[in-house]
Amino acid sequence: MIRRTFQLMPGIGPWREKDLWARGLEGWQAVRSGGAAVLGHTLHDSLCAALDRAEAALDAGDLPALVRMLPAREHWRLWPLVADEALCLDIEADGVGERHHPTVAGCLDPDGLSTFIHGRNLDALLARLAARRVWVTFNGSAFDLPVLRHAFSGLPRPVLHLDLKPLCRRIGLGGGLKSAEDRLGIARPPHLRGRSGMDAVLLWRTYHATGDVEALRFLVEYNLYDAFQLRAVADHAFNRAAERLHWPDRVQPWDRGVVLYDLSRLLLALEPTDPDRARAEAVRGVGL
Repeated sequence: MIRRTFQLMPGIGPWREKDLWARGLEGWQAVRSGGAAVLGHTLHDSLCAALDRAEAALDAGDLPALVRMLPAREHWRLWPLVADEALCLDIEADGVGERHHPTVAGCLDPDGLSTFIHGRNLDALLARLAARRVWVTFNGSAFDLPVLRHAFSGLPRPVLHLDLKPLCRRIGLGGGLKSAEDRLGIARPPHLRGRSGMDAVLLWRTYHATGDVEALRFLVEYNLYDAFQLRAVADHAFNRAAERLHWPDRVQPWDRGVVLYDLSRLLLALEPTDPDRARAEAVRGVGL
């Protein structure tokens, strides 16, 4: 798909790009050989120079250069190039306003499925994020990443952050992540249907107050679904966006079945810590 993209320099926006496609100039080589009659020699020469830079970056695997050349709204076009290296991230948080603090974070990347929990291993999330140059979130620009930056002064920055919420809105999937999942036919199992961020807050508060590991397991399961569903949503969103542009490019939608065993294993591995046991004993003592 990237070789059909012409929005690589000032002067070539969505309208002019579509005009080039409509005139049969659907790829970089076609514009090089026949674009001067449409664009004029000055703009054509500038575009050809930009295409040369983009092609060199593509051949060299220079993702930072491609990200810089593309407008942020078109970063989704890079998805087939980066899907297999991306880290899908979702966090849960407690608090209000700027006092939100992360409680649980889930991620899926080439190393597999992982959960990071406040009071246990949340600090290890930084190294996991630093190891990946592509992050995928849903509304992460407004919530997940600001919360993490407030909590961790050394939070790394990705080369490419693909926030799926604006892309989903552009292709007619406005609303939240669960709504998009439902309309894409990749809904969650019944016991997770209808759950929301407020349920996640209540589950965390229950766990934190009582040491109830079952509440923590439910929260982690909810959060990990938020994380790994992002991979499937990204694939479907790319395909729909490509279809709207009348392009043939498609990716094979990811199947979450490949991680469900790992999800069960992670949930079963969550055992009470000493502080959990102390809180549970305190709750039992109050009830006596």
